[in-house]
Amino acid sequence: MTRILRSLALLLALCALPGAGSELSNRPAPVFRLPDSKGRMVSLADFRGKFLVIEFMSTTCPHCQNFAPVLEGLQSHFKGKVGVVSIASFPDNAAAVAQFVQTYKVNYPVLYDPSNSAAMEYLKPAPPNYGFSIPHVFLVDQAGFIRDDILRSNSNLDLFTTQGFTRMLEGYVGRR
Repeated sequence: MTRILRSLALLLALCALPGAGSELSNRPAPVFRLPDSKGRMVSLADFRGKFLVIEFMSTTCPHCQNFAPVLEGLQSHFKGKVGVVSIASFPDNAAAVAQFVQTYKVNYPVLYDPSNSAAMEYLKPAPPNYGFSIPHVFLVDQAGFIRDDILRSNSNLDLFTTQGFTRMLEGYVGRR
C-alpha cells in the first residue's frame, strides 16, 4: 500500500512540474501570420530553428507589462537560441500595441491579432466561457511543437521572473 501511495505521489508531482504542460501542450504549434507594431507581417515560420516563447497578452494587463522586461532579457541571455513574440488580441488595437512597444522599450515582436484567430487556435476557449486568462505563455521547440504552456497564477509567480524563466528555459535549450 505504501509503495502504491509513493508511486501515486511521484506521478502527481511530475504532472505539476513545468514541462508537463496542459491539454494545450504536446501538439504542433498552430501557424500564425500577424502584423507587428510597425505593420510588418510576422509568422511562426520566421522563428524556424529557434526555441520560441509566445506570450498571449494585453497591453493594459499589469502582469503582462511587468513580464515585458523578463521577455526582453531572454533574447540577449540566450543569444540566438531563443525567439520571443507577444500576441495582443482584441480589444487591443494596432495603436495600443505600438504604444506598448514604445512605453516598455520592447525589442521583440509584439503582434496584433485583431480577429483573435491565433488566440483561438492556441488557447482553445470553449463554452460556456469563451474568454481566456493572460499572460499565457507557450514554449515551442525548434521543430514547431508546443513543449509546454504556462498560465500565470499565484502558484507559479516565481516562473514569471527573470531568474525563474531563465532557469526553466535552460532546461529546454541549455545554458548560453
